[in-house]
Amino acid sequence: MTSEVATAHGLFAAQRRALDEIVTRMPYNSATHYHEYYAARAVPAAFGASCAWQSFAAGALVARRTGVRADYLADGRHVAAVYRTPERVTVLDPYLLHRAPLRLERAAAVDGRVRVTVAAYPLRERANGTPVPSLVTAVWSLADGALRLDYARYSPRRGAHVLARSFTLRPHARLSRVPPSPERIRAWLQHPEQLSVSFRVVHPLTHRMAELILPLAPAGGAPVTRAALLSRDNQGVVSPYGSPGFRRDGAVVADAVGAPVAELAAFLLEAAALRRAAAPGRPALAAYGAESE
Repeated sequence: MTSEVATAHGLFAAQRRALDEIVTRMPYNSATHYHEYYAARAVPAAFGASCAWQSFAAGALVARRTGVRADYLADGRHVAAVYRTPERVTVLDPYLLHRAPLRLERAAAVDGRVRVTVAAYPLRERANGTPVPSLVTAVWSLADGALRLDYARYSPRRGAHVLARSFTLRPHARLSRVPPSPERIRAWLQHPEQLSVSFRVVHPLTHRMAELILPLAPAGGAPVTRAALLSRDNQGVVSPYGSPGFRRDGAVVADAVGAPVAELAAFLLEAAALRRAAAPGRPALAAYGAESE
């Protein structure tokens, strides 16, 4: 093995390890930065952070272990860690829950594009009990350097994979400051697409996913109280607050985070209150739709 190949192999191993650590040890938490940027509160590291900070954390782990630094490319509020050489592009995007780095080799291009698909969480089950992973597909356009990332989860209700997220990362959208300025972050926090605050975990031992969700505009115009809380399990089943399903899912999240459900619920409710207080009089948000997948 040449030194160049060995170096590339070592970098990929470090990227894989960092991705796994962030996906299974750093919850996605869309409430964290309301506390940090509106109330100047320190948030426990175990509570996790938003997609951008998950990518920053993955990139920081790789840099500490290899000395190789990522570029952070943004599509709106979404940020991924990207590594470019003339021969390949590698992407770490923990928010999309992929189980291996997205590595695209120029030599594999077909009609000017490189495509790769990897398995992602959640790992679900079909009606017959057979396992089926989620999928992340990356497409690298050699003409303009753009990267499209598509995340599809298996829907047990529909019996098929369904596109859940899609982002396009362009070379000119590189963040010049990491993290971005407080002004930019506060604008992200008030974005009208932010319809909920939530904890999402992939349990580090079982690798099963669970979420606690607080809609910022509950269906039917209900108030934003503890009763508005929902949960979603690994199969995508949504359960209302107080139900057996909610208690089961909440226990998974609480165990992964290391804090009781009551504390996590209070954290979400406080974040929602901080958001409202920071932008009084803004137009009402669209109602949060929550149906089982």
